[in-house]
Amino acid sequence: MTRKERARIAMTGGKPDRIPVVPQICPPHAMLSAGLPYRETVIDRLRHPEKYDLLEAQCVERYGVDGFRVWLGMEPRCIEWQDTDAFEVDPETGERLGIVDFNGGAGVLRLPEDRQTIQSADIEAVPVPAVDDLVTSDLLRPHRKVLERYGRKYFIIGAPGQFTVESMSHSQGMEQTLMDIIERPDIVKAWAERQLEVSIRRSMAMAELGVDALYIGETFGQFLTSEQFEDLCLPYIQRFVEALRPHGVLVYLHMCGRITHLLELIKETGVDCVEPLDEVGGTPVATVVEALGDSMALMGGVSTLLLASGAVEEVRRDCERCISIAGQNGGYILAACDMLPSETEPEKVEAMVEAVTR
Repeated sequence: MTRKERARIAMTGGKPDRIPVVPQICPPHAMLSAGLPYRETVIDRLRHPEKYDLLEAQCVERYGVDGFRVWLGMEPRCIEWQDTDAFEVDPETGERLGIVDFNGGAGVLRLPEDRQTIQSADIEAVPVPAVDDLVTSDLLRPHRKVLERYGRKYFIIGAPGQFTVESMSHSQGMEQTLMDIIERPDIVKAWAERQLEVSIRRSMAMAELGVDALYIGETFGQFLTSEQFEDLCLPYIQRFVEALRPHGVLVYLHMCGRITHLLELIKETGVDCVEPLDEVGGTPVATVVEALGDSMALMGGVSTLLLASGAVEEVRRDCERCISIAGQNGGYILAACDMLPSETEPEKVEAMVEAVTR
């Protein structure tokens, strides 16, 4: 059984020859795993993103896991250092556009003072691209490279971007978004409508290129009541799944943090799989198995605290714990209970693979 077949069988609720491992590798971890100087490589990747399109794939190849996510392509950015911080600047005016995030995803964060409250005109100005244009665009350049080189062997996951409340918080900040949920729900819904259409188009293009699954996320969900999630998130996730189902790709939903109050609603989304079973954030694997195990596949559960700072044997035991709870009857993929921490030693990822092969 190939890695691709193994992961697909598990994500559709079946029982493959062994439990697949999809640890959820992020660019910072791939840089450190490759032995590259971290801060310098983060800056070089922002300046020359095309050089690093295959970095995570090469990391996965070293580990021998079953699948990985591919992120959207970036435009080259003009980065300047100031003391120990680095900023994206306008190459013509020198104006600061954002600060480099060395502690998170190695991207550029909008400066708090530059965040502006989203208005109707801003939503209408968001372009909705054509699928045919996206297939050949720089935005999906990493997907084309990865699929050409690794698509036959590995389970490849596309990430078209968030489209509900979480995506709004990225643009205008969490505080304003929390207020908008109460004071301007019409704007929140109009934003979700527009971003949903963009994400659907991107996903159709990814499906045309040959990705196996799509990752959609709503990390903001942990801050919502069940009534708010049902109103502001559930209909858009359902529509995304309905739109992509004819294209033959699987869909999984990332919701980290404490989401135990939303599990019954997640069952209604129609997604094939939910992750990351965030034990650290307050969502025990056993609770998710009891609520969702018969209705969709599950992925995740391995403690990010142990992956970051525990011993290798502790990670192995935690993997065995997750397997014993969620992996006995198929429909389970072993992964971290969020993104794989950047500082995770390679031996711990190897311990995840050993745990499913023993």
